[in-house]
Amino acid sequence: MGAALGKNVKIKNCNPEHIASLITALISAGVSVGIGRDWVSVSRPSKILPVDIKTKAHPGFPTDLQAPFTALMTQAEGESQILETIFENRFGYIEDLKKMGANIVLRDHQKILVKGPTEFHGREIESPDLRAGLAFVIASLLANGESAVSNVYQIDRGYEKIDERLRALGAEIKRVG
Repeated sequence: MGAALGKNVKIKNCNPEHIASLITALISAGVSVGIGRDWVSVSRPSKILPVDIKTKAHPGFPTDLQAPFTALMTQAEGESQILETIFENRFGYIEDLKKMGANIVLRDHQKILVKGPTEFHGREIESPDLRAGLAFVIASLLANGESAVSNVYQIDRGYEKIDERLRALGAEIKRVG
């Protein structure tokens, strides 16, 4: 999310070794990444490069980050291929991203092609699960216009007080209802 939206976002109290495959993918995308003993910082580059990823068991690229990374790749200049090897049919969320403006082609139940950069437009969208929900939040924050993401219970399960944290980073986001 920081790579798609932010300028110098620092994540504290983490172990960079636990996300080494994500860090490698971000660096390949041209993202400026700083690494400390217990922190990681990212800055959105002027140009996001396309990256092909393949989900794998730890220490490979985490399947749980596949949907948010796909949202990032919609901003890359070119084509990225995302191969999901852990779970079948985990690309159900892409139809909603396409309705927001994404150019994503489903190759089969395990592979998508993401063509960017995308200019998202706001819309009402329902989070089907934690991972897709975060991808929808990223797309909504990148979008022109207003978006409403419902079923936020799914997102809250994994991202405590995400709305407050994003506001602290300058996002225009509010919880309603």
